[in-house]
Amino acid sequence: MQLAQKPKEAIKEIIEATRRPRIEKIQSLLAQIDKLKSEIEAQKSELKNDLLEIFDNLEKESEKLPEPKRQEALQYLQECKLNSLEFLGILAETTESAILTTLENGQNIKETISEITKDLTYQTIDINVDPRHIKDVTKTIFSVAATIAQASINHADEILEGALIGIKQGIKKSIQKFNETIEFTPDEARAMIIQNYDEIVANLGKIDEIYLQTIQEVAKEAEPGIKEKILQIAKEGVLEKLAVEAQNAINLMKKSFDTITPTIKASTDEAKKLGLRAFEIAREKIEETLNAIKK
Repeated sequence: MQLAQKPKEAIKEIIEATRRPRIEKIQSLLAQIDKLKSEIEAQKSELKNDLLEIFDNLEKESEKLPEPKRQEALQYLQECKLNSLEFLGILAETTESAILTTLENGQNIKETISEITKDLTYQTIDINVDPRHIKDVTKTIFSVAATIAQASINHADEILEGALIGIKQGIKKSIQKFNETIEFTPDEARAMIIQNYDEIVANLGKIDEIYLQTIQEVAKEAEPGIKEKILQIAKEGVLEKLAVEAQNAINLMKKSFDTITPTIKASTDEAKKLGLRAFEIAREKIEETLNAIKK
């Protein structure tokens, strides 16, 4: 079709001829993306189930071992579980269950949630004070609290305040434990409990800022009313600062790495084998807290 004869029709046809194959290609790619997303979610779900099953089987087999192999196997298995918490969604599920149980009991909600989130945070972080790990744990736990607060508006303030205070206390407790571990560990073994040394030193001093940014990220994803509550509570300054403990950790790390040999520094990949505590301890503490309330 010539432009001179029917300009409007010709322009429309030329544009459509250009658009059509590209649109079809885009639609095809979008369909592939949807299919891939569905397959990825299915694989993640299957992997979660596989891991939970293998953890259960390994625990049963480990129980049959003679001491001290039994204790060694069970301890390492718990460490593997702990390292898989965020991926498996167990941390979020445990947090949700504990907070909902607290709401059902209806007593000392703020204080109980504070204790629960403190224990969960502390047990999950343990001495792994890599700021990225701290941020992931904080976001996972507080996102659950924010979601429940949206659905339980009458108790929203208690839930949010309890979670914010508890998480920060848990972080502080983990940093304190890390400091004690570094301080009282022989020089030749100190490097083994420090992972990502350079990144920790660079970012741990900004832990209060990282914590606040994480809370703000959760707030942005919340409904307007809950968002305002989160930001207001965080702004009020009722939360203790972490900077002092963080700086102590940095100083201890620098001191430690100034006195150990390069050979020992290279052994940091063994860190995962040291210091991690079983996540089940957190569950037990939560149950103790909830049982105490019921009484």
